[in-house]
Amino acid sequence: MPLEKGGLNHRRGGPFMPEHQLESEGFSIVVLGSFNPTIFQPLWFSANNLIPSEEASGPDTKIQIIHKNATIFSTEWFSLQVTDSNFTLQTSDPTKSQPLRDLAVGTFKVLEHTPLTVFGLNRYGHFQMPSREKWHTFGRHFAPKASWSAILKEPDLKSLVIEGKRANCAATINVTIQPSIIVDPGVFIAVNEQHNLLEPKDTTSADCNRRFLELLQGSWGDFLQYAANVYKHLFSEYMTPSARASRKKRG
Repeated sequence: MPLEKGGLNHRRGGPFMPEHQLESEGFSIVVLGSFNPTIFQPLWFSANNLIPSEEASGPDTKIQIIHKNATIFSTEWFSLQVTDSNFTLQTSDPTKSQPLRDLAVGTFKVLEHTPLTVFGLNRYGHFQMPSREKWHTFGRHFAPKASWSAILKEPDLKSLVIEGKRANCAATINVTIQPSIIVDPGVFIAVNEQHNLLEPKDTTSADCNRRFLELLQGSWGDFLQYAANVYKHLFSEYMTPSARASRKKRG
């Protein structure tokens, strides 16, 4: 579910934080496997009742390339990029997270014999910070300046990736923090959940496809809520009194 544009206005064991505003958010589903890019055309999607025919041929649908090596096109609400090994379906419309999942599910129900190996769920947001000082403070909380000042002058966080697991989920989680390229000063936070469909090792192609559809349909909502909680936790964490005291002690 999308967060309301306008910020993380919540209380979670800490101060009220109206200043952290969510300015842009997106979702994507990435699948690795073996694909034939040329079939992934807007008219193919409409012929298989995955999108309306008027959307497939409408003025908002822009085809960048359809080639044996890659297909790239976009519609009013989603974009698709397919190579021989990668399928990426994406939307930057925060109201379209569920239709995005449904489109991915429908696509691979039609392509039930396509070999799949790995898939990832992604939610990411660009957050406006109230000042450059607080932008620096956020980055230095997660990458303390004192840890780097002996070997670097003016150290600043450019990219931080933390990997781990979440409760009741076998997938690998990656959380990325970077400066935003959309808002200034701003913070970009991305949450990725990666599922390996080839485990256990004796898994068949049919098993992989069945498991992909089951996991995508069953875990998408939980993943979106988890990612929203990650956003809230990171902003809450750096604003707690203990975090502020620790930063002050470090200087």
